[in-house]
Amino acid sequence: MKIFILIFLLTISFISYSEDKIDIIIIKKSERKLFAIKDDLIVKEFDIALGKNPIGHKKIEGDKKTPEGYYFVDGKNSKSKFFLSLHISYPNFHDKKIASKNKVNPGKHIAIHGLPSIFLLSQYLYNSPDWTDGCIALSNSDMKDLWDITNEGTQILIRP
Repeated sequence: MKIFILIFLLTISFISYSEDKIDIIIIKKSERKLFAIKDDLIVKEFDIALGKNPIGHKKIEGDKKTPEGYYFVDGKNSKSKFFLSLHISYPNFHDKKIASKNKVNPGKHIAIHGLPSIFLLSQYLYNSPDWTDGCIALSNSDMKDLWDITNEGTQILIRP
């Protein structure tokens, strides 16, 4: 009987854990918004900052653009040089194919993250509209909220 109760409690805690996580992150660059979605409902909405050159899709390393398209969270880094970091699976197959065709490096290391570790610099940077090298940035408190409801593998759609 004790084993049955233990299995039941473990199952319930696993289901509860999974239910707290979102299904997809949708980013609307033109609105500077990130939407956390669960079961087709917006669970949370966050203001964001983008790359310094935000219009258009990232095509080449160093262009300061935030990519557009379908990706997923392929890593969580709690020891990032920014406050928490959800690594994005950029470049995807399509990005690599286009870059190869154009003989350019598409870049990498695109993430959703909080502010840089240097506090004074953080306040200055985040007060400007777009300051990243192509990443998506949130305030630290918003990043913590997103971190808590996101698993590795969570889908990401970045729209213009």
